[in-house]
Amino acid sequence: MRRATRPISEIVKTVFADLEKGRNVFREEMEEKWKQTLGPADARHSAPESLRKGILTVRVDSSAWMQEMSMRQRKILKALQSVYGKDKISRLHFKIGEF
Repeated sequence: MRRATRPISEIVKTVFADLEKGRNVFREEMEEKWKQTLGPADARHSAPESLRKGILTVRVDSSAWMQEMSMRQRKILKALQSVYGKDKISRLHFKIGEF
């Protein structure tokens, strides 16, 4: 039995909605792991923003916290790689901004 045909716009809308759900789940998981890795006090000053081509971009709330995160970068990266793998997160990039 054949399925009823659906307009391509409906199919595309469904695909994008599913992709967005997947991104949101990953983002929530990453934010939780970020808090566990840094601890709640330090995590208040930074938040993961995006992950593209293995580079995790992290927003920090000041230049002082950018310096702090840069000094702790190796430790943070190793902790995240232990969860997600070296192929998923290969580098951290910090930038100042609101989150």
